[in-house]
Amino acid sequence: MDNGESIESISLRVIKKIAKIPELQHLPFHDLESIPLGRLRKNATRLHAVCRYKRGVKKSNGVTPSDVRCIDVHPYALIEEWERYAEFLLYHEYLHALGFSNHGREFRNMESLWPDKEVQQMGNEFSKYIRKKSPIWLWVCDTCNIRYPRSRRSNGRYRCRTCKTILKDLKSQ
Repeated sequence: MDNGESIESISLRVIKKIAKIPELQHLPFHDLESIPLGRLRKNATRLHAVCRYKRGVKKSNGVTPSDVRCIDVHPYALIEEWERYAEFLLYHEYLHALGFSNHGREFRNMESLWPDKEVQQMGNEFSKYIRKKSPIWLWVCDTCNIRYPRSRRSNGRYRCRTCKTILKDLKSQ
């Protein structure tokens, strides 16, 4: 997609990097290759990636890669500009598949083992990018002219962060 690599080739690269992390050697990381990979919808603005478990799987009983139905990544993360972040997203979701189902201390410790430290801070930047990419609505402040790209109408329910004026809805082009 858009000069980016396929999600499968990014996945193989991530699994090779996982294989080099000593603290993860005891986990069945080779089984990660069998997990089906997919894409989220382009209009998904809150999710960057998700690990979807098979029906009936109780995470409290512990999970393995065979309990995962699929892992979906946002399609905009697969363009060349965001490939490093896509690697981190897959690593994050693979940790879930390897049994770290919540975002507790142990999970965060494992997540911090990812070799590219800068990429872990790209989440907010990516959120802004996908919100600006294809907003349906612009919430506009008539007082200070600030525009907030959003996927749904405000219907007069929200106020400007700066001056507290009620925001108006404009259909985005």
